[in-house]
Amino acid sequence: MRKKQVIPVLLGDAIPQLDGAEEEYEKYCRCMMMLFMPWRDLRCLKGEHRTWIEAFEQETFSPAKTAIIRNMNVEKECKEARDAHAHAAQEQCIKPHVFDRND
Repeated sequence: MRKKQVIPVLLGDAIPQLDGAEEEYEKYCRCMMMLFMPWRDLRCLKGEHRTWIEAFEQETFSPAKTAIIRNMNVEKECKEARDAHAHAAQEQCIKPHVFDRND
């Protein structure tokens, strides 16, 4: 156990979306297992399960780990909303406003 608290910063590709297609959910489950379960070999991490989804859904995470996973999902949703809003705001600034004649 660490004596000093740290905040992990994930590098590389973004964590797959929780609410994506089944292939995306499979990647999400693998990612969560790799982040929150101790392992030395991926075969040990997946165990006897055929898919990462089965392994993830059969695992019981502590309340602290569950809260972290939930917070990671909320953070991702917030970042996506921020990016969508910034894109929409940029589009409005670039394109001229079109008003309906009935206004």
